[in-house]
Amino acid sequence: MSDDPVRTVLWMVRGAWITMALRGACVLGVFDVLHEPLTPQEVAARTASDPPTMERLLRLLVDLGLVEPVGSATYRNTALGAVLVEDHPSRLRDLVLMQAAVPNLAAWGALEDAVRTGAGTYERVNGVPHWTSLAQDPEAQRRFNASMARRASGQVAALLAATELAETSLVDIGGGRGAMLMGLLEAVPSLTGVVADQPAVVAEAETVFASAGLTDRASGVPCDFFVAVPEGGDVYTISNVLHDWGDDEATAILRTVRAAMPDHARLLVIEHVLDAPGRPPAELRDLHLVDLHMLVMFGARERTQEEYDALLTGAGFTTSRLAEPASEWNVLEARPADRPE
Repeated sequence: MSDDPVRTVLWMVRGAWITMALRGACVLGVFDVLHEPLTPQEVAARTASDPPTMERLLRLLVDLGLVEPVGSATYRNTALGAVLVEDHPSRLRDLVLMQAAVPNLAAWGALEDAVRTGAGTYERVNGVPHWTSLAQDPEAQRRFNASMARRASGQVAALLAATELAETSLVDIGGGRGAMLMGLLEAVPSLTGVVADQPAVVAEAETVFASAGLTDRASGVPCDFFVAVPEGGDVYTISNVLHDWGDDEATAILRTVRAAMPDHARLLVIEHVLDAPGRPPAELRDLHLVDLHMLVMFGARERTQEEYDALLTGAGFTTSRLAEPASEWNVLEARPADRPE
C-alpha cells in the first residue's frame, strides 16, 4: 500500500476493475488453459479470443500475481491463478461469477439508497427479488450452491470443536447440496442427518449422498423453512442462512425450526458473529463488506451475539452460548426456552 493517500484511495477505486478482470478471465477460461506454459496466441486460440487483446489481459493478470511469465514468450498460472480453475475444490471461480453478476453489481450501485433507508436495493433496481431471480436461472443457482458448498470445511471444523455430535440425528436447515452434512458424517461415524432445503437443491444433495455411498445415513427433505421443517431431530443446524434475512423473516424461520424440535433438541447457528473475539483485522474487514452485501441484496445484515439472541428469544429459544472459534466461523448454541428441566 502506498504512503500517498491519493494513490492508496485510487487503488481502492480500481478494485471494481480488478473484480471484472477476474470475471472476464474466468468466463473466457484463461486459468483453465494455463496449467501449462502457453503463448498469448495459444491462449487466445483455446479461448476463442483476439491474440493481441489476450496479451493485454495477461499483462494485468501478471501484475495481480495470478499469472506469471515463463521465459520471454509464455505464461502460466501462479498458485493464486490455479484456484480459479473450474474444478478447484475452493469453488472460487463460482464465487467470482456469482458476485460479479450484473444484477448484483447493479444492487451495489445503489448502496447510498440502502444506507439512507436501511432497505435492500436488489429488488428495486432489478425488478425482482434475488431469490426469485435465482430460481429462474438454473446456472446462477448452480453457481450459488457451489459457492455456498465451498465454506463447508470451515463450518465442519467449527461445529466439531463446539459440541458433541455422536449418536445424534441432525437436521440441517437450508443445507444446500449437503457439503457440511457430508463433512460431519465423515468425521462422526455414528451421526445420521437430513438436509432440508428447496426441492431442486435437495435433489442435488441426494445425488451427492448417493455418489458418496451415504444413503443409509443421509437424505434430503424438500421444505419451505417459512412453513415447516423435518421434525424429531436431536440437533438442528442452520448455517449461513439467517444473515440473508431481515429480523422479521429470520425470526419466522427460527419459529418454524422451534415448532419442529423435540424438547431435548439443540439448535446450532453457524454464522460470522460481528463481535466474536479474536477475529483478525483482515477477516473483520471482509465481514464488514459482506454485511453491506447482505444489505443491498436482501435488506439483511450480519449480527452481534446480542442481536442473534434477540432473534432466538423472540422465536422461543434460550439465549445462546458462543463457542470458542475453531475457524472464522462462529457457533451459537441455543435450546427451546420452555424445555422441562
